[in-house]
Amino acid sequence: MTRIALRLLLAGALLLAGCTTVKGYLFPPGVKLDWDSLSLYVDPAANRDFPLAVDLVFVTDAALAKRVAAMKAAEWFGARDALRSANREALQVVSLELAPGDSLMLPEKRVPDERLFAALVFADYFAPGEHSARLEQLTGKIAIEFGATELSVHATEK
Repeated sequence: MTRIALRLLLAGALLLAGCTTVKGYLFPPGVKLDWDSLSLYVDPAANRDFPLAVDLVFVTDAALAKRVAAMKAAEWFGARDALRSANREALQVVSLELAPGDSLMLPEKRVPDERLFAALVFADYFAPGEHSARLEQLTGKIAIEFGATELSVHATEK
């Protein structure tokens, strides 16, 4: 048996035995973003005509992703600095301040290339509400629209 065949056989045996290291190598956890573009648009009547704080949040840790995904925007903005300090390796945040009527195409370099457990958007509206959305499962051209009192996310698939 060749060395390569022997290694493949050993890897298969370890995989069947439940070795998480081999599983993680062959089937890495998380997802890679499959976005052609990410555009943001703020309605002229958004947020009572005040600028809107927006965070795009990318999480590479499963437990942290679950915690952050359960937050409403007000909770996120209240805990953001502490979460960033405590999770520097697992949490990337792109913070923007958008005025009513603004539109923006996020440069590709601002979107992580690594595998993620969550990609989210949070908007700090004056109006009560969740003001957040999950993004990691979307593909193609992603558009986030910030309306007068809530946000919506659309994807035009490939």
